[in-house]
Amino acid sequence: MRSASLEPQRPESAEVITEALSSKHARLVVAAAHLVKARRLEGYNQVLKAAYRRFLDDPVKRDPGCQAKLAVLEALDYSETMDDEPFVAATSLVQPEPAWGAPADTAAPCRARAVLALARLGHPDLALFAGPLLADPDVSVRATTAEALGHSGSRPAAGLLLHKLAVGDEDPLVLLACMSSVLSLAAEVALERFVPLLAGRDEQRRELAAMCLGQSGRADACQALVAALAACVLSRERGVLLKALGLHRSDSALEALLEVVEGPNDADAQAAIAALAPRRFEPGLRARLEKVTQDRADLSATLAATFRDP
Repeated sequence: MRSASLEPQRPESAEVITEALSSKHARLVVAAAHLVKARRLEGYNQVLKAAYRRFLDDPVKRDPGCQAKLAVLEALDYSETMDDEPFVAATSLVQPEPAWGAPADTAAPCRARAVLALARLGHPDLALFAGPLLADPDVSVRATTAEALGHSGSRPAAGLLLHKLAVGDEDPLVLLACMSSVLSLAAEVALERFVPLLAGRDEQRRELAAMCLGQSGRADACQALVAALAACVLSRERGVLLKALGLHRSDSALEALLEVVEGPNDADAQAAIAALAPRRFEPGLRARLEKVTQDRADLSATLAATFRDP
């Protein structure tokens, strides 16, 4: 495999890679599949699919941790295959393995990769596979499924995500993924539902809505955050909005944060400086902040601490 990885396009290398993918040893299949994925090698889809099916037999013994099956699914997805069969099958793959206490399911990464692949394919039944996965026991599968629905571009999928938001989830990252995907698929619906949360009583939903709008980069989302900031009276809640504006990365968000830094409220100014930290390498920003804070010792100290090189 080492020589094949150096010159994977040679005919001799192709034989080595095919032989490795056909091996009964999971580690060899993993290495070969990773090579196919990394080099975007063509012509291996059939042997990859055969490898996936092979490791469905006696999987705990032959493919502990689902490492081979996951490597194969990733290689197939990166090859941009249009064959949905292995991905459809993998959406329901479960592999319980011995662990302390109850058996542990090691197939969650396979389910996550499969739903992403089906979104890439624009599979007509994506929502049918995604629905159960939004209730998957594994948090990473639930979050990935929400993201996959957002990538699908299918507006009706927003309804499935809104249902998940109504039902709720114990992990806020899943809720954030659902919100972001709804905003991507049906922006006017998302803004109508999420902007009021910025002034709501539910602290978690308020923060998630702010993060969703901030990460979106949308101009209307920035306007909503700025309006919410102007109407907000509690410093802690303003801090959440300032952080969200820091995620927005637009000129409008930058000017809104700089206006806060220039304002009289030191606590808000410090929060705004902290929110600008991800943008600290933008040309001229640090100099502009230093000019604004030069006569305010506390803010100068906050700026020095926040904008220091990593």
